[in-house]
Amino acid sequence: MSLVRSIVHLTSEMAPFAKVGGLADVVAALATEQVRAGHRVVVALPHYRDLVLPAGWTVSDLSGTLVPWGMGHESARFRVAEGPPGQPTVLLVDHAGDRRFFQRAGIYDDPSTHEGYPDNPERYLFFTRAALEAIKGFGEHFDVLHAHDQQASWAPCFVRTHDAEDAAFQGTATVFTIHNLGYQGIVDPWILGLAGFPRSAFHLNSPFEYHGRVNFMKVGILFADLVSTVSPTYAREIQTTGEYGFGLEGVLRRRTGDVRGILNGIDDAVWDPARDPLLPAHYDLAHPEGKRACRRALTLASGFPLEPDWPIIGIVSRLVEQKGFELIEAAERELCDLPARFVILGVGAPRFMELFRRLADERPWQWRFETAHDEALAHRIEGGADLFLMPSRYEPCGLNQLYSLRYGTVPVVRATGGLADTVHEYDPVSHQGNGFVFHGFSADEMIMALRRALALMADPVQWRKLQHNGMSRDSSWRAAADGYDHLYDEALDRVAHGRVPSLESVRDHF
Repeated sequence: MSLVRSIVHLTSEMAPFAKVGGLADVVAALATEQVRAGHRVVVALPHYRDLVLPAGWTVSDLSGTLVPWGMGHESARFRVAEGPPGQPTVLLVDHAGDRRFFQRAGIYDDPSTHEGYPDNPERYLFFTRAALEAIKGFGEHFDVLHAHDQQASWAPCFVRTHDAEDAAFQGTATVFTIHNLGYQGIVDPWILGLAGFPRSAFHLNSPFEYHGRVNFMKVGILFADLVSTVSPTYAREIQTTGEYGFGLEGVLRRRTGDVRGILNGIDDAVWDPARDPLLPAHYDLAHPEGKRACRRALTLASGFPLEPDWPIIGIVSRLVEQKGFELIEAAERELCDLPARFVILGVGAPRFMELFRRLADERPWQWRFETAHDEALAHRIEGGADLFLMPSRYEPCGLNQLYSLRYGTVPVVRATGGLADTVHEYDPVSHQGNGFVFHGFSADEMIMALRRALALMADPVQWRKLQHNGMSRDSSWRAAADGYDHLYDEALDRVAHGRVPSLESVRDHF
């Protein structure tokens, strides 16, 4: 292991405090694993109105402070959440006064409209500046500042510009992790004033300029000492074409020597079929009987008849185009003709929600669709399904295929990003592989992969070997945390030798 470090994470989500997607799980698991390894870890998180305080945690108030904001200041209030031993410290950041930024329903979106809040750029810019001010007030030095996704992307910039001479950040390395490049935070140039930069800082060769606007993700990429993303394949994909780079592929290629791909892990204490309290029965490699009991329970809970005894295909996902649901739309008839049932949990685009609602209404013996955020149901789907379908257009890492492997639920995936790194086609001759893979973004290829999977299920011996391959894979956060340790060491070495971005060096980069 590397030397013991003090680390601060800036993130818009952390399970179970505030969760929309996989970012929340990743930050929570990584921070916890880092604490277990002996590091000092603080996670800075907005204090949302509907924030969930886990059992056994306590909250105390810290002194607030003034936060630079445009030509003046705004007031911030801070609270600290402390959990049982082995948990990171959580810094909760809020706007004081009218508390207008985070005391509202939802996290990114208005639940009444399912649209993103129009002031999201302001909200998360304020969070970032306020979190840095709070960190200064801790009176201790942090070795690494680790910012996650575009909501925290300005942190590396501020550390290398406004706060470059502040004693709190002398010798601090900055790391920026891209969890999903499809969400970049693009806004008009007026945001620069709130960020404390003059209008003259915005020009064609400026690190802030992006087709006449400001791109939060670009700022993080350019100012961080090192950039990481959540799988090796995705790190390569985002530097190739606009299909994966979403317009930032050129910026990433300019920093190609500074981009790393570290595959996510899962919290194997939470996702463990041998002791998962949310499952109706437990099982493991040596005692697989509980898997059948979980399948029967999911069948009954879904309102499906027990006969015929068809396999269950599970989906737990945000229902957005990234996840490839247009392939299901295109293959609706072929899917309905399969001797299989489908259980889907998710919310998202009205187009896909209407599709799954209609299928569940028209074919209740074959399709079930749930939209509630139901963590228990997500676990029961992983435990009770036979197959898990992920036809993603792109997938930075993916977590559900890792959960599925752990639960003996065979993944059927498109070979992209982290799916390509973790799921490999099963070979009945060599008995190598842990799932079923299709390569082209094609409904026909998806159907063929599902048919291969259903055909293999007819051979219980082969199916058991396939499940064994998946369940025996180590997907824990221990290996991933080691990867971040090495990343931090490399970033700190750069800082020690003065090889860090600055406003001038970044501008010269173009």
